Parts: sequence; structure tokens; C-alpha cells
Amino acid sequence: MNEAWPLLRTATLTDQVYQVLRDRVLGASLKPGEFIREQDVSERLKVSRTPVREALGRLASEGFLERIPHRGFRVPEESAADLVEFYPIICALEELAARESFPQLDAQALDELRLVNQSYREEFVNEDISAGIAVNHRFHHLLSAGSRNQRLLTMLDELRSKVKSLEIWAFSHINEWTESIEQHEQILDAIEAGEFDHAVEVLNRNRSTTYHEYQTSSWPYANLSVADGQSPPINVPSPLEE
Repeated sequence: MNEAWPLLRTATLTDQVYQVLRDRVLGASLKPGEFIREQDVSERLKVSRTPVREALGRLASEGFLERIPHRGFRVPEESAADLVEFYPIICALEELAARESFPQLDAQALDELRLVNQSYREEFVNEDISAGIAVNHRFHHLLSAGSRNQRLLTMLDELRSKVKSLEIWAFSHINEWTESIEQHEQILDAIEAGEFDHAVEVLNRNRSTTYHEYQTSSWPYANLSVADGQSPPINVPSPLEE
């Protein structure tokens, strides 16, 4: 027990800075097009610039922020509320693809989909949200692939990439992920049984979960404005204030 233990404080601060900035982007406290300065965040949260820099880079890689060369980081022009509006479109297009695709999925295709869902489950165990979302997108791509409509498949892939940041938020909640895994299995079982209408019904529920959670205020900051004077909690001194 005399060996040195690793220092975790920096990582902990990075996670907290990441969380507060992500929450404020999703909660519209940070406006679309607004620049976020590393030094400003560091001063307001009273932390060093290292965890701020790491958090900003992570947010940019996940689509919550845009990295602008020589200028810093900017909130994307499309707000979280704008992104949510893509979900009914994705749902409608996936149903269109599914009704053509499901009858074409043979045993080999279903086996591949079950393997992908098993990988999805493994990412859940590993708590790797970004990797899990990538696997989830592959699952839904393969579900639609039997439609053989390349233009539709490309459109769906592009729309899924647009809502990645909201899915990262949604899949931070453990129930969202476990429910998604179970629904995937239900879809595959229904297809295997030739119950295509039921498979489409479960698919629609699966694809609309994030949309309904956001719309029904399970996201606690979705309807807050700067004038409300409220911000998400963070366990460091002096959280961001307007």
C-alpha cells in the first residue's frame, strides 16, 4: 500500500467543466453563434485552463461546440431545440425505409444485426457513450439497408449525425440505453416472426424516445432562458453566471 496513487483531480474537474458547459448549451443559456473563451470559463469557474481546454475539445468532438481556427469555440447555429425537430423526420424516414427493408432481411442479415446489438450492449457495459452511439447508428443503418434505396440511406445517415450531441445527452441516462437495447431485440424478434407491423411500431418508439424526453421536460434546462437566472449545478466554486 506504499505505492503512489494516481491524482484524479484534473480529470474530475474536466468532467465537471464539460458537464456545466454541455448543460448550458442544451439549456440555451449559451446562445447559438456565441463564442466561448477558454480564459473566461477558467476565471468564472475558478479552475485552471487545462480542464477547461480539455472539456472544450471534448465538446467540440461530440458536436456540442464548433472549433473555429484562431478564434476558439462557438456554440453551433443550430440550437438543441432545432436539433430536436429532426427526430420526427428521422422517425418518418426510418419507417419508410423499414417497410421496404424488413421483409428483405434474411437470417444472415438478422444474425449480423444481433451481433451489432451485442456490441452495443458491450459499449453499455464499458460506459463508452460515443462508441455506443456509433454502434447504434450502424444498427439502424443495417435495419434500413434492405430497402436498397441509397439516397434514403444517405439522408438518414446524415440526419443521425446531426443529432449525435442530443443522443450523447440522452444516453448519459442509464435507462435510455438499456431500453434501447431491449427494443432492438424486440424489433429483430418481430422481423424474424414476420410481424413487420409490430417491428415498425417498436422502431418508432425506439427512435422517438429522446424527442419525447426533451419535449416533456425530462431535460430540466430545456425551457430556461438567461432571464431566469438559473444554471445547472456544478460542484466547484462560483459556477457560470450571467
